[in-house]
Amino acid sequence: MFSWMIDFVLSSIPSWFWLVGAGVSLATFLLSGVLVHFPAIGVYAKFLKPVAGVITLACVFMYGGAGVQAMWEEKVRVAQETADRKAKESQEFSNKLDEERKKKQKVRVEYYNTVKTEIQVQKEFIDKDCKIDPKVAELLNKAAKNPAGESK
Repeated sequence: MFSWMIDFVLSSIPSWFWLVGAGVSLATFLLSGVLVHFPAIGVYAKFLKPVAGVITLACVFMYGGAGVQAMWEEKVRVAQETADRKAKESQEFSNKLDEERKKKQKVRVEYYNTVKTEIQVQKEFIDKDCKIDPKVAELLNKAAKNPAGESK
């Protein structure tokens, strides 16, 4: 339940702390081996030696974990930079694609409007005697063509 608090506390401790802690506790472990031979403090040294050994092992373990954490954080940072760069490139490409699409749409609309205007101009020839003038077929085919030359 409180693992996020423990994680926050442990991740806020710099990695050099674990290295210094391991060095100090190792020195204490070795010093307690010497202090056992002195009768006045030998009792305390017997208690201090296993405690210093456990602290040394714990600090070495945590220092290794801090190193692994640093490697993963670097990998995440590189991956985030790559993702941000690709998102920016994608947005630029999308903008260019949208601009090109709008240009082609504008050409189509202008072309169709021109053909409609031409049909209106040629209307009197089309309606005259209710016969189909060859110009009508040409205009209809022209209206049906894709001005950009793309196949649908």
